[in-house]
Amino acid sequence: MPSDQQPIGSGSAASPAQRRDRALSSLRENVLAQSFVPEDGSPAFAVVAGRRVPLPAYIPYVGSSYFDYRPRVLCYAINQNLSQHTVWSDELTSRWASDPDMAVDRLNRSASCGQGIPVRPYAEGFIPLAALLAVSVHAQDYGGELPELIDDVIAVTNFVKFSTADDAASASIPTSWWSECAARYVAKEIETLEPDIVMGFGRKTVSELHRVIETLPLGSGSPRLLACRFPSRIASAKTRPVADDEKHLWEQTRQLVTRIKPPTQDSRHAWRMLKFPEYFLTIQKAWQR
Repeated sequence: MPSDQQPIGSGSAASPAQRRDRALSSLRENVLAQSFVPEDGSPAFAVVAGRRVPLPAYIPYVGSSYFDYRPRVLCYAINQNLSQHTVWSDELTSRWASDPDMAVDRLNRSASCGQGIPVRPYAEGFIPLAALLAVSVHAQDYGGELPELIDDVIAVTNFVKFSTADDAASASIPTSWWSECAARYVAKEIETLEPDIVMGFGRKTVSELHRVIETLPLGSGSPRLLACRFPSRIASAKTRPVADDEKHLWEQTRQLVTRIKPPTQDSRHAWRMLKFPEYFLTIQKAWQR
């Protein structure tokens, strides 16, 4: 587990709140310094005052108590998916394109306004419940208390910071986007946020995270990488019922839901995670081996 180090650019000890502020500032400065928008792959854009405005990369959502709590968990989904098949794409892309500062910090801004974190597997409950399982397993191994609300102590983002305009499938993401985002953003995020656990959702995300973590000069402080299937790969019609020998474990998992901030009317998504017990039982068993 990484030790608590001095915050970036500081010669003296800082409070967890100061560390969070400095981390967010450092990540924001990095995004602005890159000034990168893909030229290939037809990235999503907004039309503002009759002109096309490309959307910038963005920084992770970082919970208000992220630097207060151990283990620190940093979660990566695939990309934000702003393709036009999604009914709210026009609304969100126009809002973010009209306010560049909001665009770069859109995950934190949305959460602070009570609109939830605009990452679909997070809003539907899959990522926060999986994160709770991760810290629960960690507590069994190393001790410690579960957080009152998992949303306040973890960080969440997408590996790919751009969305394709026309196709929701992750297979449509150009290969160059993965390598560009790894070098320009993801490496900086892991170095700055110093997670104990990195969670990757989707096979490609996990393989790319493994590649990034291997190249970072983290030494003994390298985070543990946990792999999760991406939730959309699960068809509800194929979900099997909970077996008798799994019911106790599933009931323990269900009890963790009280530690997830419920969605608001503005969150655009309802929780779906409790409809898929097989998903969580599978990953929980894998981590407990």
